[in-house]
Amino acid sequence: MEAWYTGIADELARCLTDAHDCAEACEALLARTSELDEDARKRIVDAVVGPAAVARVLIDLIDQPQQLVLAAARLCRETSADALARLQRFPDELVGEACATLRACTTSCTALLDAA
Repeated sequence: MEAWYTGIADELARCLTDAHDCAEACEALLARTSELDEDARKRIVDAVVGPAAVARVLIDLIDQPQQLVLAAARLCRETSADALARLQRFPDELVGEACATLRACTTSCTALLDAA
């Protein structure tokens, strides 16, 4: 029996790599929020906790049925895009790395969904 992702292995690999990088960058940003005022900290936490968690779950779902993986990819894309919009208010020096990985994750999730 062939794995469901055989025909889209490159897109899936890119998506999982970008999800991993996104989770790492979001978690690093979260670690730096203790230096910020309470309002800024809360807005950043609210923006990136979701995509970081969904990205981690997406990575763990690789051996699950296609529908579940693609649903997680959709959620990852949506939460990443939402986080990008929310982080636009902050200086690039603070959120630039997280934004770059969120953007890459959004793009690769879209490519995976389009390929599937």
